[in-house]
Amino acid sequence: RFDNTGFPFLGSGTILGVPVSIVALAVFALVSAYVAAKTPFGRHVYAVGGNERAAALSGVRVNLIKVSAYMISGFCAAFAGLVIASELVAAHPASGETFELNAIAAAVLGGTSLSGGRGTIAGTLVGAFVIGVLGDGLVMLGVSSFWQMVIKGLVIIAAVVLDQMQRRMYRRFALQAQLG
Repeated sequence: RFDNTGFPFLGSGTILGVPVSIVALAVFALVSAYVAAKTPFGRHVYAVGGNERAAALSGVRVNLIKVSAYMISGFCAAFAGLVIASELVAAHPASGETFELNAIAAAVLGGTSLSGGRGTIAGTLVGAFVIGVLGDGLVMLGVSSFWQMVIKGLVIIAAVVLDQMQRRMYRRFALQAQLG
């Protein structure tokens, strides 16, 4: 008999009354925040994201950092896929089609710059909660999935525009401070 004994626990089980997926999220977030803020690897990732050429000139092994970041991203995506398949107790290739839009929106809303070099794990978590509430609210209002994607895209565009405006204002203030 082919049975998935224990597999549904990952998506629908609890540890001390807290869903396992939330515990996993907390563990991943804490480890990621520590690595990003306290390790040379985290500083190198920010450096490569901010200015790849400058990072290479300062001795950072850019290709190794990029490959490592992609590997970590792939591992996290695979784990998220396992959690979703565990929640559904089934795997369907189209079950995560719009997740990349949600991930980008969460990161941008959380303060991560699409031009690189800036962002925090805590900010991305806040952005993910906002996107989750927005998505749930749109579902409860009966908005079609097409318009949900359009609205999330507009949220991303607005966040990017605000980010660029903030960068320009920061540069202007820095220039004024240098001049006098």
